[in-house]
Amino acid sequence: MYPDLHLFGGTVHIYDLMFVLGLVSVVIIYQCLANRFSYARPRAAFYSIFTLVFGFLSAAMTAWIENGLLYAASDGAYDHFENLRNYGIPMFLPLFWLLYCLLCREPYKKLTDYLAPSVYSVMTFVKIGCTFGGCCYGEADVHGIWNEELGYKTFPVQVYDALSSFVIVIICIVLIYTIGKKHKGYIYPIGGMLFALTKGYWEGYRVHSTVWEKNYLNTGWTFWQFWMAILFVCCLVWLILTAVREKKGVPDFDEAQNLRFPYVDRAKTWEKIRRFLPIRQKEDKAPIQHKKKKK
Repeated sequence: MYPDLHLFGGTVHIYDLMFVLGLVSVVIIYQCLANRFSYARPRAAFYSIFTLVFGFLSAAMTAWIENGLLYAASDGAYDHFENLRNYGIPMFLPLFWLLYCLLCREPYKKLTDYLAPSVYSVMTFVKIGCTFGGCCYGEADVHGIWNEELGYKTFPVQVYDALSSFVIVIICIVLIYTIGKKHKGYIYPIGGMLFALTKGYWEGYRVHSTVWEKNYLNTGWTFWQFWMAILFVCCLVWLILTAVREKKGVPDFDEAQNLRFPYVDRAKTWEKIRRFLPIRQKEDKAPIQHKKKKK
C-alpha cells in the first residue's frame, strides 16, 4: 500500500493518521458506554484521558522490555530498538488502572469492563495503519496487496489482524450489555484471551527480520507469539479467579476497598486530632452569678 496521503498541498503519513484516529475512538467509545456504566459525560472523558496516558506508559514499558529481551537473546547483536510497542498495552494497562484504583478507591472490575472495547479499538486502527504503511507485512503473495516499499504483493496479514481486533471490540460491547449486567470483571480477561489467540495466530504469517524474532529462545515460536502466550495465561488465571471468588461469595475488590477504608467523619477526626495539639483554644467561661444577700 501507499504510506503517504497527500491532502491540501501537504503530506500525511497514514500510519500516524490511523494512530490518531485510534486515540479519538477511545474517547468516543467511553462516551457511548457512559450511560451503561452510570458515569457522567465529564467523568467518562476523564477516564478516557487516563486510559490514553496509561496506554502510552504501557507501550513504552513494552518497548523497553522487548528491547532488553531481544538484546539478551541475541548476545548484544540486536540493534533495532523501538520507543513504543502497542501489543503490550492489553497486559500492562490493567496494572496501571489497578494502581489508580488502589489510590483513589475506584471500582476496579467496573473500570476494566468499561475500558475493554477501547483497548482493541486502538489495535484495530494501528493495524490499518500498518496495512497502508507497508510495515509488519506478510510473505510474498501474488494474490495479496501491493507493497510500495518492497515493490511486490504480500499476504495481507495486517488486514486480518485489524479485522480480528475489530471483532473483539464488537464481542466486548455485546458482553457488556449481556453478561456484564450481572457479572463484573469478566469482559477484559475474555477480550485479552481472544486477542492473544488471534494475534498469536496471525504472527505466524508475518515476516520476521532476525532469527531471534522467528525462533525466540528456541521455543519454535516467534517473540510475539511467546508474549501472547503469557498474555493468554494471565487473562485465563484472571478469569478463573474472578469466577471462583464470585461463586464462593468472596468480597470483590470494590467491597474490600469499602471494608478497608470505611467512611471517615471529618468533624470527629479533627476533634480527636485537636486534643493532641499543644495549642488549646480558650474556653468561654460562664459569667459568675453573685447571690444577693438577704436583709
